[in-house]
Amino acid sequence: MILSAVRDPYPTRDKNEGALVRRVEPVVHSPWHDNAPLTEAQHQQFEQLGYLVLTDVFSSFELDTLRAEAERTAQQWKARPGCERVVLEPDSEQMRSLFGVHQHEGLLGETASQPRVLEAVEYLLNDSVYIHQSRLNFKNPVYGSGFEWHSDFETWHAEDGMPGMRAISATVLLTDEVSADGSLKFIPGSHRTFVACPGETPDTGHQQALRRQMAGKPPSLFLDLLEENGGVQELVAPAGSVVLMDCNLMHGAGKNTSDFLRANLFYVYNAVSNALCKPFAADAPRPDFIASRDIKPLTALSEV
Repeated sequence: MILSAVRDPYPTRDKNEGALVRRVEPVVHSPWHDNAPLTEAQHQQFEQLGYLVLTDVFSSFELDTLRAEAERTAQQWKARPGCERVVLEPDSEQMRSLFGVHQHEGLLGETASQPRVLEAVEYLLNDSVYIHQSRLNFKNPVYGSGFEWHSDFETWHAEDGMPGMRAISATVLLTDEVSADGSLKFIPGSHRTFVACPGETPDTGHQQALRRQMAGKPPSLFLDLLEENGGVQELVAPAGSVVLMDCNLMHGAGKNTSDFLRANLFYVYNAVSNALCKPFAADAPRPDFIASRDIKPLTALSEV
């Protein structure tokens, strides 16, 4: 069931030229305490910058197992012509993303409930959480395209009906993240400002939009202002790390110019109290494998 839309504190894609809107809700919903799953410094960094890199979350053995499962799953789904869950590169037939991996039985689904990640997210959001979106991402050598500066929340708000900013993405790095391969870039502190984007949500179908960004493009002037205030930080981190990112943080990435594959698992944790309603700037919600409306809370796996 799709809930009725609530008053929109973040209007976007309303044919205007865009706007900068001050965030109206907290970034971190829990006060730091001695038993918190994050240190006080990590708590402060996430609140101030909008992201946090946790290193050595997954062991070499776990990584090898995850990579093998990722490759097997990717090959299995790529063999299904026309499958909407599989998103190809805009200029080639190389797989870019496989959506809905949390819905799979086995390791890729179970990783969403890994307590080393889940407990940190639940602490920051101070709520039970469910998976709003998940995917397996590949950035192949030469063919691996980048993506322009954007806020994930702007899309999730406009096209999926996510009412507030009580969501965090967790990226599990299956390969090293180095600057030569189009590493992820952030504008620190940008999560405190919502950038309303010009134009309208095109009625061209989600599949085309996932291959090439069609809407939700921040005006250059606003990006310049955000960069003047926060600068740009490039992610460099080893495989096995987990990147926690506020849903409204402005980020982007370049093309993979290295000779090596980049791969990661991407899970979006949304607070149960922030369940989706009617899209704020689209005629219809996107499919469930892109924006889940099953708000059953996750339960942490037992550590062996």
